[in-house]
Amino acid sequence: MATADARLPGDIELVLFDMAGTTVDDLVNGEPLVIAAFRAAFLAHDGSQVALEQANEVRGYEKREALRRLLCAVRSIDASEVDQAEVDKLFGIFREELDKLTACMDTEVAGTSAAFGALRSRGVKVCVGSGFPEHVVQNIVANMGWAVDGAFSSEALGAGRPDPIMVNAAMSHCGVTDPRRVVKVGDTVVDIEEGRNAGVHTVAVLTGTQGREKLEAARP
Repeated sequence: MATADARLPGDIELVLFDMAGTTVDDLVNGEPLVIAAFRAAFLAHDGSQVALEQANEVRGYEKREALRRLLCAVRSIDASEVDQAEVDKLFGIFREELDKLTACMDTEVAGTSAAFGALRSRGVKVCVGSGFPEHVVQNIVANMGWAVDGAFSSEALGAGRPDPIMVNAAMSHCGVTDPRRVVKVGDTVVDIEEGRNAGVHTVAVLTGTQGREKLEAARP
């Protein structure tokens, strides 16, 4: 979290924002969207009950990786015991549940559009990125009516956070070459790790489900 003694430089050229929990108000019946979709997918797959804490722990990861980690947590097994075919099947169910839940998602976190507008009025490029599938990312951006310079899906790009592929893609798309002039904003530890791996500044926000103590420990 940016504080008075950790100010960002004044020559920022690009800010990449996470979506669910950071810029998108993603609550579904009181649960964050991705957690609701994870839990629904496991229930439909084999009747497994995924605890809120288990689902929250994997927020921010590429979704197949998140599902793999959840299989380990739910069954108390090692990663080497997970069948990739089962992960792929779960991912298909997850996508179906996600499509149902995001169809009418059109509420942003308060102040998002104003922040985007303020940055762009100063010549700063604004992009959004998510671990959601490409069509979900684009549908949410369209539903929100956002004016952004780019929207990215880690799934479409071929690697998930904390891999910095979305940061690198946003920089390339916007013609920004110096990582010291880029900021990654997100609500999870994995967002912070993604930014750090790209060599950019990181800012954590408290609009998601991972609390201050957990985020501060990641040293944004």
